[in-house]
Amino acid sequence: METVPLKQGLTGSAALGSVALLTAGLMAMAPQAQARSGMFAEGGLNATGGVTSITGVAGGGLNPLAFIGGYETDDQIGGTAFYTHDIAGSYALNAGGALIGIDNRVEISVARQDFDLGRPGNSLGLGSNFNLAQNIFSVKARLIGNAVYDQNSLEPVVSVGLQYHENVSGAYPGSGRNIVDALGSHASGTNFYLVATKLWLDGLFGHYTVVSGGLNVTNADDEGLLGFGGTPASGHYKSGYHVEPFVTAAYFLDRDVAVGGEYRDQPRFPVGGALDLNQGGAWKDLFVAYFPNKNLSITAAYVDLGTIGSELSGGNIVPVKNSDGLYLSLTGYF
Repeated sequence: METVPLKQGLTGSAALGSVALLTAGLMAMAPQAQARSGMFAEGGLNATGGVTSITGVAGGGLNPLAFIGGYETDDQIGGTAFYTHDIAGSYALNAGGALIGIDNRVEISVARQDFDLGRPGNSLGLGSNFNLAQNIFSVKARLIGNAVYDQNSLEPVVSVGLQYHENVSGAYPGSGRNIVDALGSHASGTNFYLVATKLWLDGLFGHYTVVSGGLNVTNADDEGLLGFGGTPASGHYKSGYHVEPFVTAAYFLDRDVAVGGEYRDQPRFPVGGALDLNQGGAWKDLFVAYFPNKNLSITAAYVDLGTIGSELSGGNIVPVKNSDGLYLSLTGYF
């Protein structure tokens, strides 16, 4: 199958490769970065920049945090670049992107996801290497709170954000149309979220402790990988935003190593008629993140993506229940 190009003319694999090279370059620049000052100084405490979610925003692996990405403080500019690989049972996800944080107030990011359908896709006649792909453009704004300076208050950092998803998956065989359009959902859509995050520097047993929760206002099918909304048996497109909760908790064993978990609910719209590709189910993970310095973080996790898609087995279409596996992500900070 022909690879779907990005708007800039890069193929998905080339784009992800470029992100990986950029991340490696950032790590190589670590000694020079320590000497910077002024607008591009990294004034934040180590690890308070968080890691990068698979959608490109600062947070955990699955969820955004209210913190603005990078290590900039007021009147500074910072940013990150990331690459993530996730083997989730029969599937594989590659994601990469970058963000910029401005004055610890606004975050702008872009990300690319390629989701390999593997064996289930092959069983449905899509081929063994069919990818669902999307570009994600995000903006986050911090409304109130300061992660470090509000230690004598229970006030959290509160942010709002929006994410525009552009599904650029390949064509459904014989249709000439983007697969999500052919299956009855829409190829693009926008999510909105509100998130509150509290960091205690002297938290549980005297260690950094982070608790975060938020609401995602969305009509996305599996975070947009299967499009937005859907068409039930009646043949009439059905959409409408759902309010779905998400939570994140992290505990630092020391200043460099954090362990924690995430939970993210998903709406369910009918996609693909009898194929019933959008089975729904919450996404969740257990992770460990290592922050050796302000230029790099490494995150490993066990992730469960619920029930994604269906496959042909014994002549019947059945849900693919094995969507859990291992996750590895690198984030470079500049």
